[in-house]
Amino acid sequence: MIPIVKAKEPPALTKAKRAIRNTPDTTFDYTALRGENKREVLEALLAEQDHLCAYCTCRIGVGDHPATIEHLIPQNPEDSAADGELSLDYHNMVAVCDGRGGATCDKRRGNKSLTVDPIKPYTLDSIFYHRDGRIDAADRSVRYDLEVTLGLNASGTNLCGNRSKSMEAIEKSIDRAIKRKGAEENRAVKKAICVKVLKLFEHQADMKDEYLGAKLYKARKLVSKYA
Repeated sequence: MIPIVKAKEPPALTKAKRAIRNTPDTTFDYTALRGENKREVLEALLAEQDHLCAYCTCRIGVGDHPATIEHLIPQNPEDSAADGELSLDYHNMVAVCDGRGGATCDKRRGNKSLTVDPIKPYTLDSIFYHRDGRIDAADRSVRYDLEVTLGLNASGTNLCGNRSKSMEAIEKSIDRAIKRKGAEENRAVKKAICVKVLKLFEHQADMKDEYLGAKLYKARKLVSKYA
C-alpha cells in the first residue's frame, strides 16, 4: 500500500451532483451516480493512482484488469448511519481491483471500517514486508486491516508471491550493479547504488510499478543496510 494524493473533484462529478440535487424524487447519494459521469469519475481516480489498486497495488483499469470505485468510509457503515453527502465526496473515493472473487480488498472488506487509509499517509507508517511477501504492520489495528479486513495476505492469491518476487528482483539488480563496479568491499558505493534505485522508485510518474510499496520498502532497507 502506498499513499494516494487526492486531486480536485473532477468536473463530471460536480456536474452529476448538481443534476442529482435538481432531480425531483432522487436521493442524493452514490447510487444516483451513473453512466458516463460515473465512468469519468473512475478514470480520474485511476489517473491519480497511476492505475494501481488503492489496497493491494496491483495493476487496474488497463487491458483485462477491471477497476471499480471504492469508498474509504463505506456507503453503509456497520458502525454508523449512511451518509449520502459522504458517498458522493470525491475525497472519500478510490479505485480498487476486482477483489479476486471476494478474497481481498473491497470485496473482502464489505462495510467494515478501516484504520489504514491510503489518503492518510501516517496510517501507513508502521507497514513493513516479510521476505516471503507478506505485508505486516507494527500497529495492531493496521495489521488487522491488512491481514483480516482486506485479506492482503490471502492464501490462494498471488499477492505474497508477487511482492516477494518484486523485492527479490530489486536485491538481485543491486547485487549485479555492485559486482559490475567491483564495489563488494566499498560501503559508500553500495549505498550510492541503493540510493539511486530508491530514487527511481520514489519519483516514478505515469504508470507506477505494481506492488510499489514492497519495492520501496526493500530499497529503503538496502539503503539503511549500507548507511
